[in-house]
Amino acid sequence: MSDRENEVLIDQQANAIRIALQRIVLLRETGPKSAAWQRARIKTMWRLQQQLTADTKQHQVNDYDE
Repeated sequence: MSDRENEVLIDQQANAIRIALQRIVLLRETGPKSAAWQRARIKTMWRLQQQLTADTKQHQVNDYDE
């Protein structure tokens, strides 16, 4: 896989995570109101945010190494 293809793949993955994060944030208004469901939603939101941050940092490290 070329560097350009790899970069496009990373960008697509980051975009998919951002979209998932936006959806989970919006579910606060439209989803179930139980406390357990809201806790699960918050855990998912933090996990997605951490994954996005980790992927961004890894991408920056790879750019620096080149």
